[in-house]
Amino acid sequence: MKYYFGIDVGGTYIKAGIIDGKCDILCTKKIKTIPDKPNFLANSIIKIINSLLEENKIKAKDVLGIGIGLPGLIDSKNGVLGFSGNLKLKNYPLKSELEKVFDIPIKIANDADIATLAEMHFGAGQKTDNFVMLTLGTGIGGGVVMGGKLISDHSDYAGEIGHMKITDKKIKCTCGEFGCFETLASTKALVRETKLAMKKHPESLMWQTYDLNTVTGKTVFEYINSDETARQVFDKFIKNLGDGIVNLVNIFKPELILLGGAVSSQRSKLTAPLEEYVNNHIYARHAGFKVKVKTATLANDAGILGCRCLFD
Repeated sequence: MKYYFGIDVGGTYIKAGIIDGKCDILCTKKIKTIPDKPNFLANSIIKIINSLLEENKIKAKDVLGIGIGLPGLIDSKNGVLGFSGNLKLKNYPLKSELEKVFDIPIKIANDADIATLAEMHFGAGQKTDNFVMLTLGTGIGGGVVMGGKLISDHSDYAGEIGHMKITDKKIKCTCGEFGCFETLASTKALVRETKLAMKKHPESLMWQTYDLNTVTGKTVFEYINSDETARQVFDKFIKNLGDGIVNLVNIFKPELILLGGAVSSQRSKLTAPLEEYVNNHIYARHAGFKVKVKTATLANDAGILGCRCLFD
């Protein structure tokens, strides 16, 4: 039996999985992302790979490839993480660091592109030639598929959807700029706005279950039908996320918008009002065009499965 490793590096966790020849995930493991020491990223990946090999009694010589999805600007050809605000890294030679330990083919790519590849081959993007994938988390990642091909195939730095400028509000992004899409519409932004609203409204019912240390991206969804403060935060989030998607639809005219990330587990609570907002504001509505907004189907597996696609 031959295997592949899929490594999904996020701002909160590094998740890894072993994939078999049938593209099934055999096992997974995750560790916290703690960017506190030199070479923390390579060391963390080495640790999690060795742990999975040992636990599953698999030899490194039976691994055909290690695929890694990372947030930020990726030089895939040279295996270098050019820049990642969430990981606090710049010009980091990840591939060469890992090659000091593993004699295995290693490929790296942007994490949102990885998730998009997974949905295109195995998930909700199958049989859809034109779609946009958004991953909502600490930031906003994105992948654009046009004519059945990922547009970043021609350029490593294409498709940085999270860094579209959509506001003049002075909210600083991890990239160093202000007003980026992800500063208003990521899960991190939703949590920030929920906390601010709770501070401002001590009468909010959200205080019955949550405090400022336990708020998550799901909090407002639990109270949108019973608490006015939660409803206001939710409506603002839908507008911010919707405005960014409207721009994407106006530019690319995709058939489908796919949403990934933890907050997408809210499914129709998120997709239904978002689809309505987007279709009420896109330019092509004047010609009767409508876009579908759906939840990605692979959930946490997308970042791991997509790594397998790097070796096709």
